[in-house]
Amino acid sequence: MEIFPELENPQLTEAKIDPDKLKEDIDAYYFGAIERHPDLAKYANKTELLSKVSELKRQIDKPMTRLEFFRIVGQLSHMFNDGHSMLLWPYPEFEQFTSSGHKPFPFEVTINSDDQLFFKKAYKAKGREPISSGARLLAINGVSVEELFNTMQQYAGGESAYLRKQFVARRIATYLWAVYGFIDEFTLSIENKASVYDLTIHKNDSWDIPNEDAQSKQDFYYKKLEPGIAYLYIGHFDIDPDWFENFVDDAFAQINQDKIASLILDVRDNTGGNTDTASYLSRYLAKDKFRMISTIKEKINTDNAGVFNYRGEPGDIIEEQWDDWLQPIGRNGFKGKAYVLISPISYSSGIVFASVMKDYGFATLIGQETGGNANQTAQGNLFNLPYSKLRAYIATRMLVRPSGSLELGGVKPDYVTEFKRTSLLDNKDAEVIKALELIKNEHSSISH
Repeated sequence: MEIFPELENPQLTEAKIDPDKLKEDIDAYYFGAIERHPDLAKYANKTELLSKVSELKRQIDKPMTRLEFFRIVGQLSHMFNDGHSMLLWPYPEFEQFTSSGHKPFPFEVTINSDDQLFFKKAYKAKGREPISSGARLLAINGVSVEELFNTMQQYAGGESAYLRKQFVARRIATYLWAVYGFIDEFTLSIENKASVYDLTIHKNDSWDIPNEDAQSKQDFYYKKLEPGIAYLYIGHFDIDPDWFENFVDDAFAQINQDKIASLILDVRDNTGGNTDTASYLSRYLAKDKFRMISTIKEKINTDNAGVFNYRGEPGDIIEEQWDDWLQPIGRNGFKGKAYVLISPISYSSGIVFASVMKDYGFATLIGQETGGNANQTAQGNLFNLPYSKLRAYIATRMLVRPSGSLELGGVKPDYVTEFKRTSLLDNKDAEVIKALELIKNEHSSISH
């Protein structure tokens, strides 16, 4: 199913919807999750969910637009505690705003576990005060970062508030608009080098990243770092499988041609996508046959029951072993040592890929534990709320990692690195530095 289809009735973006219909939409979102999720009781507190449903319905006392309504009903999303269960922001309205000349928040940011928000890159604009990479953002339009993120994370999916804040930071422009209506002009309070100052961003400002190379803007790229060592960036798995297979084939042909013995593979920004693409990449790194998961549990509903409910009746749970074993790629398969970089926002099929690398020992993992569970939900059903047509996404499957371990938590790295502001200030990549250190130590031990 298409995640972001066009509205059948474009006029709905401007319409005011009757309160009784909006209350029915809140129920439809809640019961849609109950109907579809394979184990909602494990993720969410049903009593608290029902209480929140009642609270939100009491707030509906007048006709509202879809955007106004989203700011109410969207608060249910965080209570599912699942990154594959959420309400999508009103994306047609956002597209209308941006295509008509409005400018969303223009900067990339990153947030740490202490709710401190930093500029991820340096920025400059003609006639304006430049912004340093690692400068700390304290407030936007008079609202503190702490308050902003505590509020915006309520509209995101994710297994923890920390993970939801990471997702919000990654898509901050969208959430600032959808939740607060912040667009075009932003007054920022910035702390840099022990001084605090305000900077107002106007929609006509043109902010550039100094010395940014074109390659780093791409979602997928390969580069040789030094003799025998290379770096492969996989920004996501949400890509046409045929295109991705061609890219991976070409990348590993080049890796072999370059005689690469140590490969650093970066999935720190990878929030998932198509599992087939993750499987194909895994085959290049595999040393033996493997499977992506060990067991699968799926809840049947009216959308996935099949013709005449051949897969089962709505409400049935199907649980089975995963018997789809994959073989390593033969020609051009990687024979060296792989180092996979992970982060809190490596998610969905990004987590599945990382768990395969970890459980089979195909790679050494470096970074921070994934914010999402190693045993993932998956296969979201998409459905529209009946009157507002806001689009919901609810998981229908539970996946158990290849090892079969039911241990709680995310995929844990073999070598933990810490997020440090100094890395941004000094433009140093802690995970790549750690990988290079391990590679050189290994080469040193072999040579001796």
